[in-house]
Amino acid sequence: MSRIRSIKPEFWTSAQVLECSPNARLLFIGLWNFCDDYGRHPYSPKQCKAEIFPADPFTANQIEAMLFELEKNNLI
Repeated sequence: MSRIRSIKPEFWTSAQVLECSPNARLLFIGLWNFCDDYGRHPYSPKQCKAEIFPADPFTANQIEAMLFELEKNNLI
């Protein structure tokens, strides 16, 4: 299973991405590392917290709000 992902330069100026908060953008990038080869990841704010922000004081509710932000901007 290939898991190395690259961030293209266009990411930083994408209108969809710019509508998101910095933490939501970081979550979006982090999700790329844990999605399968079809871009799927279980919907679990707790799992996202453990995988992407293990040392940060975010709550599952805050992660869920970031996921909604990404969904609102059609990124997930």
